[in-house]
Amino acid sequence: MDVLLARWWRLLALIGRIERVVGVTLIATIVLTITIQVVTRYAFGQPLVWVEELAGYCFLWSVFLGAALGAKELRHIRIDTFVSRLPVRHAALWRAATWSIATACCVLVAVQAWDIMGVESRSSTMSLPVDLPRHLFYSVPLFVCTVSITLTGLYMTLAELALARTGRPVDAQLARLERERAARAEEEQADAIAERIAATRSTEFTR
Repeated sequence: MDVLLARWWRLLALIGRIERVVGVTLIATIVLTITIQVVTRYAFGQPLVWVEELAGYCFLWSVFLGAALGAKELRHIRIDTFVSRLPVRHAALWRAATWSIATACCVLVAVQAWDIMGVESRSSTMSLPVDLPRHLFYSVPLFVCTVSITLTGLYMTLAELALARTGRPVDAQLARLERERAARAEEEQADAIAERIAATRSTEFTR
């Protein structure tokens, strides 16, 4: 089981890196195209009609990919007031039940998104230079997001059950703790640099 969970986590980590790269690319595309739109509208008086639609589609994809990535990195909002008071193994069982419910909901949504693709594919984009079926920007990103979260939810359910059985920490939780430690180290380093700069300026001022 431990070997399976370790390989599963490596697969999820790879998918997460892909989602991050694609998400950053989409956000950069939004910024770039909107900037071009502002320049063409106010500098040349000839706005591009397809920019708003493209930016909206990029936003939709980035939101759904961000939701899937947030699930892998345990960044979604959680209220641990009750769970934090439970023993470690009981808390793991509670989280496993929560993940199983969330996974079941994602499966249900994914099935519905798959069914609606055929309907949405009958219409196409309005102003893009190339006509594309609209399901590529609505039901498809929803389906991709829910499938990705389903894979994460299945892993988290099994990992929490393994934690309840063996007491072994979940890889996703360890990765989150490592990111938090790295972020705190960067903040402490930045604070130390700021204090040195402030001390240097104060010394120069007194002179």
